Amino acid sequence: MSLQGVLADFPLADVFQLIAQQRKTGVLEVERRGRILLVNFLEGQVLSARPSETRPDGSLAGYLLRTGALAEPALAEARKRQEETLEPLVQTLLQRGLVSRADLEQVTRLATDETIFELFLWDEGRFAFRAENVVAGPCDKAVGAEMVLLDALRMRDEWVTIQGWLPDLSVVVAPSLDAEGFRAKRASIESSSGVSGADLERLFNLANGRLAVRRVIDLSRLGTFQGARGLVAMVRGGALRPETREGEQEERSERPADRPPIAAIALLAVSAALAVALFLAKPRPEPGRPLPGDPVAELRESAATERLRAALEAHRWARGSYPDSLDALRDSGALLAAVPVDRYSYSRSPDGYRLWRIRP
Repeated sequence: MSLQGVLADFPLADVFQLIAQQRKTGVLEVERRGRILLVNFLEGQVLSARPSETRPDGSLAGYLLRTGALAEPALAEARKRQEETLEPLVQTLLQRGLVSRADLEQVTRLATDETIFELFLWDEGRFAFRAENVVAGPCDKAVGAEMVLLDALRMRDEWVTIQGWLPDLSVVVAPSLDAEGFRAKRASIESSSGVSGADLERLFNLANGRLAVRRVIDLSRLGTFQGARGLVAMVRGGALRPETREGEQEERSERPADRPPIAAIALLAVSAALAVALFLAKPRPEPGRPLPGDPVAELRESAATERLRAALEAHRWARGSYPDSLDALRDSGALLAAVPVDRYSYSRSPDGYRLWRIRP
């Protein structure tokens, strides 16, 4: 079966259903603005999904680093071994005991879930399905396409609301309660959000006031949707609060008056310090009313930020350090997609980097 078209005429949900109903094996390629995502199907089931990459298993290596499952020296050792044996990365990691099979299976599944989540946020692009043999890797597990589709559509719908409370994954969150206070509230937050108590506790322990939301989510290995969902639930429940960082006050004060703040609910648990007051200057949306603003624009801005962060990590992985400036990053060729870097402020620090958007 050969199938191709544009998403405006043939939505992804229909493509997935058709492949599943006909139990096809092959690769679905979706392209949008130069970025290509690939979904491998095995007899109508989703086997794996990854961005198109020039180096095999490059994205998986990135996820292993981001989630803390693999250290950079271990990856360098595996890559050196690969050059000698030409074996796949997963096989090399397992044979040399650099990553446990449990961790590798978890991160492999996470890489697929994150790609599918990104894919279903796209509202434009071109697709093509080609029938071909697909071989399962050591840690790949096929999942029914219908189940993947239902989960993706649910996440896409709920993501708009999550973005209303957490529009920027570079914000830093900190605990508003001690461990005992959090455990006292955990059950109520769990029942109101649908996020398990174990997942909430994992996120709470990582949100130490020094890590950005993106880093907290990566280390939790819950995925962007579930991790952001849990963090928003705890901000709304008063267990966490956003932290104001240098250079962000002007950005927040210039938000439109009707845009929902990230930390409005946190006032229930914390004092009205200046940082929180900047958020409280904007009204909270009433329950049941549609979110104001332009959710599509927010999603696009967030996607641009994530592409920029991925390029920064790729630069560090390839050259051993973060770039001196965003212009240097762009000149290095690591930033493959078009991202308006002039709309970001960036500085390199001894323990990483700091990045935030400049609102026009």
